[in-house]
Parts: sequence; C-alpha cells; structure tokens
Amino acid sequence: MKSNIINMKRIVLLAGALFCAAALHAQVVDSAHLLINYVPKLTNATKINQQAEIVDTAQEKVEFRYYITPQKPELTFSPTKITVSKLSPEYQERYYRDYLKVGFGYPVTPLAELSVHNTRNAKFSYGLNFHHFSSWAPPIGKEQKKYAYAPTSDTRLHLFLNRYFKNYTFYSSLGYNHELSNLFGFNRDWGFDDRYYSKSYRDSLNNSFHHAKAELGIRSNFTTEDRQVKEDARLNYDFVHTHWKDEEHNLGLKGMVAYDARFLRISGYQHYQLNLDFDYYNNAWGDSVVIGVEHGNPHKVRRVDNSFKLEFRPTMNFTIKEYHILLGVGVPVLMANNKAQCPVYPVAELQLGLVRGLLSIYAGVDGKSQYNSLRDLLYENPYVKPQLDSLRFTKTQISIYGGIKGNIVKKLNYHISARYSYARDMSFFMLDTNSLLKNQFDVVYAERVNMLNVCANLSWETLDHLFLNLNANYWGYYFSDKYEHPEYAWYKPTWDIGFEGRYILNKKFIFDLNAKVGFGRWALVPKTAVDEATGETYIASYEAENDLKKNAKGEKWLKPVLNFGVGFEYLINKQFAAWAAVNNIGCQYASTYYSFNNFGINVMAGITYSFGNEPLKTPKKRDRR
Repeated sequence: MKSNIINMKRIVLLAGALFCAAALHAQVVDSAHLLINYVPKLTNATKINQQAEIVDTAQEKVEFRYYITPQKPELTFSPTKITVSKLSPEYQERYYRDYLKVGFGYPVTPLAELSVHNTRNAKFSYGLNFHHFSSWAPPIGKEQKKYAYAPTSDTRLHLFLNRYFKNYTFYSSLGYNHELSNLFGFNRDWGFDDRYYSKSYRDSLNNSFHHAKAELGIRSNFTTEDRQVKEDARLNYDFVHTHWKDEEHNLGLKGMVAYDARFLRISGYQHYQLNLDFDYYNNAWGDSVVIGVEHGNPHKVRRVDNSFKLEFRPTMNFTIKEYHILLGVGVPVLMANNKAQCPVYPVAELQLGLVRGLLSIYAGVDGKSQYNSLRDLLYENPYVKPQLDSLRFTKTQISIYGGIKGNIVKKLNYHISARYSYARDMSFFMLDTNSLLKNQFDVVYAERVNMLNVCANLSWETLDHLFLNLNANYWGYYFSDKYEHPEYAWYKPTWDIGFEGRYILNKKFIFDLNAKVGFGRWALVPKTAVDEATGETYIASYEAENDLKKNAKGEKWLKPVLNFGVGFEYLINKQFAAWAAVNNIGCQYASTYYSFNNFGINVMAGITYSFGNEPLKTPKKRDRR
C-alpha cells in the first residue's frame, strides 16, 4: 500500500513538469526597440581640475640621493697653432688612418711625410709618424753669397704602442730626431780668409746633433666620479749626441697619485693629488781635462757633469659649482755644479665661472725649476758652441698670473692672460767672442730677472669652412743690477704676433694664410775696423755701428722678423690631393739670431695620398650556385 502511494507521487510530479515545459515552449516573444543615439548626462556635476592619482599602497617609496659633480674648465693658456691642412675636415676619415705626403721646392727643398697606424681597436693602438724637410741649395743672391754654404735638415721618426685594459692604459713610444745645422754666420766683410768658405772647411762648421728618446708608462682610466685611487707612472730616457762628440743622458721618472672625495654634502668634490718628478742628467763633453799632475801621473780624461732634480708637489683642489680653489706647495731638491738648492714655491689658484660658457676669470701663484739641458738649448738655438762651460737650473720661486677666458659669440673664443715672474739664473744667448770666426753662441746666466708676459688669443670658426686664429705676446725683462747685467734680454723678442687662417671652398679647395711678426730683439754684435798697415779688416770691438738703435754697452736693436706665407690645396678625390705653398713671401733675410740669415723665398708643391680606409683583406664572395 505504501509503495503504491509513493509511485502515485512520482507520477503526479512528472506530469506537472511536462505541463510547465509545454507552457513555456508555447509563449510568444515580442521584439525589443533600442535607442542607439542615446547620450547619458550628469546633472548638477562639478568639474575637478585634477588628474586621477592611483596610489599603490603595496609599493615602498624609494628616495634617491645624488650629487652633480661640476666640471672644472681648463684655463691654461696655450695658443693654438694651425698647421697646413692635410685634407679637408669633411674627409678626416681618410687621413685619420694613413697618408703619404711628398713635395719639392725652390731652392732645392725636398719634403716627405708618412703616417701609418692601425684602425679603431678597443685593445690596441699603434703607429708610425715620419717627417723630413731639408734645404741643400748653395747661397743665392748678393747678400747670401757673403756667407758660407749652409745646408739644413730636419728628420723625425716616432713610433708608439698603447694597450687598453679595463681600468688601466699601458703606453709607450720610441723616437729619433736628426737636426743638421751649420755655423755659417760669419760675413766676408769681416775680413776672414776665403779658405773658411771653401768646401774643405765645411766639416768644421757642422753643428748637427742626434736625439733618441723612449717612453714607457701606465695610467689608470678612472674618472672624477669613480671613488678610486688614480695613478700615472712614466719612465723616460733621452740621449743627445752632437757632431763634436758632446753627449747628454737624461733619465726621468714621473709619478702621480690622486683621489677624489666628497666629504661635504654639497654639489662639488675635493681632489687630492701628489706629483713626483725626478730627472737625472749626465753630460760628457767632447773636450778633455788633465788630471793626476800632483801624483806624477798626468793623463787626459773626458769632462763629465752630473745634475739631478727631485721634486714633490702635493695639491688639494676644491670645486663647488663654478668655483675652483687649488692649494699646494712645490718642494724641489736641485743639484748642479756641485751645489745643492731647495727653492720651495707656493701653489694656489682661484677660478670663477661668472657666466657659464661665456666668461671665466682666474688668478694664481706658482713656480718651477727648469734645467737648461743641452737638448733644450740645441732645439732653441742650433748655433750654440760645443763643450759648454756649465749648465744650470733656472729657478722661478714666485710667478703670479691671472686671466680671463670665454666666448663672445658661439664660435668666437678669446683668452687674455698676464704673468709676472721672479727668476734666478735665467739663460740668455751671447755671441762667443773667443771663437775664431765669431759664428757661435755661448750661454750666459742672469742672476736675478723679473719677467712680465702678457698674451692674448682670439680664434673663430664658422660653418666648418672658415678658421681664424690670432695671438699676440709681449715680454718685458727687468734686471736687478744693470751695471753687471745687460740692459736688454739678448735675442728675446719684445713683441711677437702670429696669425693663421684657413678657408675651405666647396669641399674641394683649401686656402691657407699665415703670418709671424717678431720685433724688439737686441744682440751684442762685432764691430769691424781696417788695419792701416795691412789693409785687412778685423773685429775691433763689440759695439753697434750705424744702426737704427744702440746703447753704450754695444747692444744692437735687430731688424724685425716678418714672415708671411700662403698655401693652397686641391682635393682631387678621396685618395689624392695636390698642394702648393709659398713661405717668406717678402724674401726677408732677417732672422732670430744675428748674422744667421734666412734663405729668402721658398716655393713648394706636391701631392698627398691617403690610404688605409679600405679593408686590409677583401672578403671572399660566396658561391651561391
């Protein structure tokens, strides 16, 4: 009975479900009409002028503390010299690698230059530079025929190798120079015999020298921002050998240790640096001295001089925005002519950037000790006598300087500076009155000299086709005792003005113009007289005669040196260029040293070949068959 009741319930529920399904299936669905252009609007809404900001509360806010290190401008004055352009600046990639330049000129002046070095490399840089220029023409013109035959030659070779590491750079170089010069500065009007002008006597006038040099060093690559110790250590060696068998060995060691710190929480840094400079000079002269007389064993030995300098120079540099302060001291220990000295000098400098990139001023005080080595004297004056009596240090214990530097317009730069120095044992050249032909110079030293130098430089570059550079210098020398010292600094110019300019036309033609003017030089010169008995001319004294300007000490005012030159270059294609140059257009014979005249006008022409941009090895083409 109970089971029948349960079955009846199941039947009723199933029948009800079927009835509902039939009813839903039979329902009629009407269509819905939607308004497509409906635009919802907010009424009584106020606009907030603020962007929505979404804050991520799960992210921690990080604060960064940083300091901007100001860059110290380099204000050391050094006039920029514009040399004859090899090729146009637009084609620098052609000769940045290798080039060969050859030329020939009047009178008998060959020229050759070669530059070869590797392509851009992150690990190595090495190369070779060679230069040769000489003049072999006999005396030309009425004036030059009064002097002896004087060929000249300048040959230079330089090899270098650099190896780059992550934090250090290894650098090295080898060099060789040969300078040929002759002591031709004696005039036939002075009454000398013709044999001194003959070919057989030329070797006695030779005053050439050889100079070999080497350098080896390593330096760190860290910048100011790197909190690392910076080092630079360099070892150098120079050897000079003259035609008269004078020799000089110079061994030098230079070191630098520096560290940059920021102890003060300001926008600046502190730079601490220690410089070490050691130089040893050994001079062996071609003449000899007799020793051992007191012991009964006289014999000749070569005269030898030894000198050295050891200098420490600690400095501290503080930089705050556009302000730079340098403080330090120089402590040199000198030994020359068996005499030791220690001329300590202060080091201080203040630089102010008044208008960023437009106007900077600076002032300071420093000093130096410079050895008048045989090498430096020969490069300055190739007519110095053999077997110099003594070489000394020129000591500048106080040198006060200041200047202003900046830009007038975008590419018009200017620099004006002045320096007043107090020096001791400053070297000057004087005609060697003991020489037979009065055709060589001795080196004399002034005990106390005050020197003023005012210089100005103006350079302009426009649109990569016009380059102009003008520089001027004034020197004033003031001797402490005019009774013991000369009134003027012999062979030192009072004014020196130089101009260089270059114009590039249509990236094909390059025009160069240069001028150098020097005047205000004085010299002690010989005065000739005629022997009434023999009728021969001889040197009677060293007083000026019939000159534009002279004084009671026999010092003569030399003629100004005016040297003007022009150059032209035609860029034929990417490899070849033709060039021509004219030097000493005014054909002036006046030169820096009395009676050693210039050779007059010089006209040269040649070609330049640039190579090395193409791959060193042509890649093989793949066979696509």
